[in-house]
Amino acid sequence: MTSNTTSGRGLLLVILTPILAKLHLILGWRLADARFLESGIAANVLRRSLATLDPNIAYTSQALGHRAALDWLSGTIPWWNPYSGVGMPLAGDMQSAALFPPTLLLALPNGQLYMHISLQILAGLFTWLLLRRLGLAPMASAVAALLFEFNGTYAWLANAVVNPICFLPMTLLGVEAVRSRVQSGGRGGWSWIILGLALSLYAGFPEVAYFNGLLIAVWTLARLAGLAGRQRLAYLARVALGALGGLLVAAPILIAFLGYLPYANLGDHSDGGFRHVHLSAARLITLILPYGLGRLSDPGTAESFGFWGAVGGYTGIGLLTLGAIGAVGGHLRPLRLALAAWVAIVTGAIYGLPLVNAVVTAIPGVGWAMFFRYFAPSVAFALAILAGLGCQDVAGAAKPTRRQRLGVTAVMAFAALALGLAAPLLALKPYRGPWLWGSLVVAVLVLGGMAAVLRRPTLDGHRRARWLGGLAVAEAMLLLLIPTVFYPRAGVLREDGIAFLQSHLGLQRFYTVGPVQPNYGAYYGIAGINHNDLPLPAAWVDHVIHRLDDNTHSIAFDGRDRRSATGASAVENVRRDMDAYRDVGVRYVVSIPGQGPFDWQPSGMSDQEQRPLVLADGDAAILTLPADAGRAPFDARRDQVAAVGLTVRSLKNGAADGRLTLRLCGGGTCAEGGRGLSDIAGGGYVLIPLSGTVPLAGDMPLTLEMRRVGGHKRFGLAMWTMAADAGRTLTLNGAPVGGMEPHLALALVAAAPADGGGPVFRDEVMQVDALTNPRPYFNADGCRLTPTTRERLTADCAAPSSLTRLELFMPGWTATVSGREQAVATDGPLFQKLALPAGQSEVVFRYSPPHMGWGYAALAAGVALTLLGAGPGRQRSLTDPR
Repeated sequence: MTSNTTSGRGLLLVILTPILAKLHLILGWRLADARFLESGIAANVLRRSLATLDPNIAYTSQALGHRAALDWLSGTIPWWNPYSGVGMPLAGDMQSAALFPPTLLLALPNGQLYMHISLQILAGLFTWLLLRRLGLAPMASAVAALLFEFNGTYAWLANAVVNPICFLPMTLLGVEAVRSRVQSGGRGGWSWIILGLALSLYAGFPEVAYFNGLLIAVWTLARLAGLAGRQRLAYLARVALGALGGLLVAAPILIAFLGYLPYANLGDHSDGGFRHVHLSAARLITLILPYGLGRLSDPGTAESFGFWGAVGGYTGIGLLTLGAIGAVGGHLRPLRLALAAWVAIVTGAIYGLPLVNAVVTAIPGVGWAMFFRYFAPSVAFALAILAGLGCQDVAGAAKPTRRQRLGVTAVMAFAALALGLAAPLLALKPYRGPWLWGSLVVAVLVLGGMAAVLRRPTLDGHRRARWLGGLAVAEAMLLLLIPTVFYPRAGVLREDGIAFLQSHLGLQRFYTVGPVQPNYGAYYGIAGINHNDLPLPAAWVDHVIHRLDDNTHSIAFDGRDRRSATGASAVENVRRDMDAYRDVGVRYVVSIPGQGPFDWQPSGMSDQEQRPLVLADGDAAILTLPADAGRAPFDARRDQVAAVGLTVRSLKNGAADGRLTLRLCGGGTCAEGGRGLSDIAGGGYVLIPLSGTVPLAGDMPLTLEMRRVGGHKRFGLAMWTMAADAGRTLTLNGAPVGGMEPHLALALVAAAPADGGGPVFRDEVMQVDALTNPRPYFNADGCRLTPTTRERLTADCAAPSSLTRLELFMPGWTATVSGREQAVATDGPLFQKLALPAGQSEVVFRYSPPHMGWGYAALAAGVALTLLGAGPGRQRSLTDPR
């Protein structure tokens, strides 16, 4: 077989394998669309576990990325997002990756999946090209490429964290091109450095780009070995020129981002907020046995919740073993030592090795970011390069060396250490289960197989290398595929409520306490005041905390999560001061059916769910709420109940069956209702209309009878724990229910709105309640305003006036009035105002980050420098070992 044939097959394998590995997602056998996971508008979703760790695959990457793609396709540069909060920068937030070319794929159905596969392929392709330039054989290069494109960060994360990963080998390819040109007396060579660094920054996650940049610096210094004095200076100068070029090409996104920061809330990313944080050493075992302590988010303890929210990937036993074999080789010795040191030092910092952690976090910027999560891709890359070098060593040797066997022994010792550190967790029952035993079996097969291959004298070097590489790659593929099977098997997007908002909202805004989760307003082009992002406008965050919801998380104003479980709910805060929501232009409140601001729930409910109340065929449960149980509705005129909402919990994955019937009685009046349960897949909230209305008043008791009719699948009604109201009782088939507090997750839905407010739309996933008389988006006393978009309107004023616009004021906003440039001023702490002349005028608002003209000039200079560095240089054979 010729070398070209082998090279072509290896490259084809690198390109096709990520596609084949995710074919089940491409074909729709599992639903990879993040809207099924986090948007809140999906029904009948079947899922057994998490498929990815960070929900920002949805809120920032998909929702905001889709908006950016639509802006580009409409001919607009996506500098501003008017659909989240009261408007905020879009490109400048970085996580949207608004200026990142692959983000355009998010305009397609399932485009995020195609984008992720494309990034995997690019990671493998440039790793392959890098190792071929280093002189490695096609087989060794392909092994390293496959190991990197199936790394642990790609397996566990899918938000913007993964976007810059593939540009690490691209940038290093440029470093090697520069070195080669310097050695051969050629010019240029820095073009790949410029493209790699610039694309890393445009990719939308500067922390990963920065940490990868630190590894690039280490690699650059390690490659000084073998160069003469003048060559070293020329090499470093050209690499620096490439780095400068990368910053020039990335100037537009850097100006947008850095110009945003002085006005931004950075959450915990300030004052070195992560300097003293690290992963628990007891969890070191998950580095080599990623699922040894359970699936993603298992076993649901406080300890596991903290870990899964902070970890950024794993290595696997095969990658670590092959990397250890590569670390002890002699060829390219300085580079190997540098990469091995990087793995050891960074891993020590991630898991809290005291001195190492202190040294690493002392590097400028490291302690400001979640280094323990975002260093993971660079560790995987360093090990993949070492693994490729290890394959090359084994293939070129007649028999395994003592050093290579020592590498395997070192990994065995590391595994023993990790198991020892994990002993306190393994002593707990939740951590000892099938995932632990299965992980141990896989690890023993991989590590034992590698040890057996190295001890088998009859294998020639090439076969031995293929076996070692094959075992490591097979394990890497298996570990990445495991989470993908936990994407939902089925589900339906219910977009009727979205369509209602699109047709009725106009320029006003909505607020959600459930469905249409933050930033999905941007996805669908409807303005919602919720946000879930970082950075965020500091003025807006302060307004949210002080005026709208004092119990929300500052960076996740989502209407669901509470800072304090005993504090006010999001709906209670709406009820407390509806005018505060009207003042920011809120016209509609979106909720789960039956849980809106004009509905009523028993007091004392919390989010600590206990075991459900199980109903078999024929069972009847009766809940009695005594008089004076705090049932006075939010609006005293809403004293008639027309529907009851209940939370159904299926005890097994899948759909419930049979029928649930209700009978609600109060004040001598009863009404009945019922609903089939066959479409309640895995549990969900159901709204059951009643045959008539029942009075809701605090001086009358209420009884709710719930009966299961037909069906055989086990399901339950969700129960909640808090101190019970005096006199509240729950019986099942006439007998008191023991062992739990009688708090059912239910809501009583008002019959009719008052003063035009209240429910205006309802389906199985969404209820829309109207707020009357919201503050208009545009307003000017004495003027007739005719808006055409959020940025354009016609004003006809009897006298000079002042136009107010409910869009966040930030530097960069400009306006023209009948073609004349005019200053945009602030209206209070948040909004904008503009002077209007008497008569008719055309008003146009525009936003561009300040100093962007310099950014475009820098971009042009960077492109010119890229072209200058791309000139032909003297060619070198790929087999030159150097």
